[in-house]
Amino acid sequence: MQDNLDSLRERINQLDEQLVRLLNERAATALEIGKLKNTSGTKVYDPIREGVVIDKINKLNNGPLSKGDIEGIYREIITACREIQLR
Repeated sequence: MQDNLDSLRERINQLDEQLVRLLNERAATALEIGKLKNTSGTKVYDPIREGVVIDKINKLNNGPLSKGDIEGIYREIITACREIQLR
């Protein structure tokens, strides 16, 4: 059992590394979008675009996380990315 547990924990560690890298990549891209929006005078907050993103991720989700779980996670990601656009 301990070998299986250690193996699964190592997999979690690897996935966490990938998630952090991808989240930072997403944030860097959002920062670039924010620069373009600021240059053109476009508002950073775009509720229509955020709705499109949430709809898309809900369609991609096949579980085991629920729709509400995924939406909550993504709303936090979107909020964090919006905040860096405002810096």
